[in-house]
Amino acid sequence: MSAVVRAQTASSIVSLPKFWTGLALVIWGALSDNLAGGVVMALLIEALSLTKVRWDLGAREFHRAADLTRIIFALAAVMQFSRHSVHGIYEILLVAPFCFFPLVLVQRGSTHGKTPLSSLFYSLRRLEFEDQRFVDLEPFYICMCIVAASTTDAGGAVYIALASFLICGLLLAIPLNRYRLVHRFLVLLLAAELGFFAYLTMIHTHRQLENSFIYWLNQFPWSGGDPNRAITAIGSIGRLKLSDQIRIRVTPTVDLEVPLVLHEANFDTFRLGIWTATEAAFETIDQEQNATKWPVGKQSTTDARTLEIAFEHRHELAYLPIPRGVDQIDSEQIVEVQRNDHGTLMSESPPGATEFTARFTDRRDDFSAPRDEDLIIPQNYQSVIADVTAEVGAHGSLMSQAQQVEQFFHENFRYSLVQDGFYPGRTPLGHFLRSKRRGHCEYFASAATLMLRELGIPARYAVGYVVDEYSALENRYLARARHAHAWTIAYIDGEWHHIDPTPSIWYGLEADLVSRWQSLQDFTSWLWYHYRRFSLSDLEEYSDLMIFMVPPLALLLFLRLRKSPLARARDETKRKAG
Repeated sequence: MSAVVRAQTASSIVSLPKFWTGLALVIWGALSDNLAGGVVMALLIEALSLTKVRWDLGAREFHRAADLTRIIFALAAVMQFSRHSVHGIYEILLVAPFCFFPLVLVQRGSTHGKTPLSSLFYSLRRLEFEDQRFVDLEPFYICMCIVAASTTDAGGAVYIALASFLICGLLLAIPLNRYRLVHRFLVLLLAAELGFFAYLTMIHTHRQLENSFIYWLNQFPWSGGDPNRAITAIGSIGRLKLSDQIRIRVTPTVDLEVPLVLHEANFDTFRLGIWTATEAAFETIDQEQNATKWPVGKQSTTDARTLEIAFEHRHELAYLPIPRGVDQIDSEQIVEVQRNDHGTLMSESPPGATEFTARFTDRRDDFSAPRDEDLIIPQNYQSVIADVTAEVGAHGSLMSQAQQVEQFFHENFRYSLVQDGFYPGRTPLGHFLRSKRRGHCEYFASAATLMLRELGIPARYAVGYVVDEYSALENRYLARARHAHAWTIAYIDGEWHHIDPTPSIWYGLEADLVSRWQSLQDFTSWLWYHYRRFSLSDLEEYSDLMIFMVPPLALLLFLRLRKSPLARARDETKRKAG
């Protein structure tokens, strides 16, 4: 029992100034643009200071409040990370006062005035309530409000002044009779100066990270590389690992023709199994004024069609999967659209599922004109490309020659996801062309691109998705990770044409390898997709109304709890404590 007395005595050293917790909530709300929520919570917690009723709560009630707090915090963390990726840590800190408010409110209304440590640590819940140690959470909660307000750029000098004011109140509440007042004042002044410089350092570091490392980390697509580079699996040994994960959802329309090819990017330079786009820097496209539309090509309303597409992406910057001939992108979720000279579109939007509408026509001038790079064959492949191209014996018009190359692969090569080893010193693409003659789409597309260049036809390596699977559950067409595809685009008669040398059997072979759990995975993915759509929806217009409904509901709850057997008069509580 003496240990309990010492613990309770130590925990009661800090006697907070009156209304200090409510003031911290109001300051946090004002600086974080949550003023309505901060004011309501301040009113609720300080109203308990004015009422004469307290509740004789036991361990079970504290444990329930703590568990509720954990659930709220976990839900907030999942939602913020799904919306803001690595930036979610700032958003979680920003809403932390909301999450931990229920437990602080229960403490304020209890006869103990403190929280048992068993509420915070499951390992202590086996102890009897009378043997518990108690801690006052309010000083820590005030510090949480200060930290939460620091995650925004609002306030500046105002934040420093208000945060210093709150901290000074906490420090002055600690009785330090052995030190003179002037010493305490100097310590507070030194603490304020150190806090000021620490704040400036934190802001500077934060901005540097935001403007450099985090930006470049987030801009990469699924492969996690340079957006102007495609790392193929050419030369890899063994079976390629395919995923049933849904990447793209397309809403069916009357004029939708499947299979639908959605283009993401194309590249012009091949080296060591890596395709890159040279001299193709991304430039920001100006958004239409007072609209959520971006003109991404030559505008044309003649025979224009629209397509609603939703695509999954891990990072804020990602390729846009688009049909050929797109001239306009419309989306409320996309913040910015960039385009490079090769016709690749990259969007900035919260990670997760992004929906957009693409308007497109049958035009074929959405890629840049051919350049010298579109005819270059790497030196270590020139011999094998020349020999195999001669084997084709292509003749006739350029389009006829391109079709003959495509047919040559269909008739003489096989599609396979399993790659055997190759002898040292041999180029894997040359091994594919000369002897093995089986491989996946990256082999076919890379070889065809170089062979067309051997014929004098400008060609590029293109990547994207093939959409052909209909889901009755979602009433949409789907493209999974295994439906990612590579092909060739060839510049013939003033237009870029789609050339696909991969045998069409590839789609069926990959479908035969589907997991037996795919149906369950699809259902889970469908639920998760709709959850994220809800989390990204704009509920701000209803938030203030919901917040101001809290006080009358809290009053009703208070009136009912006054008649609870656990209710005690505050004077009676003080007499028992004495």
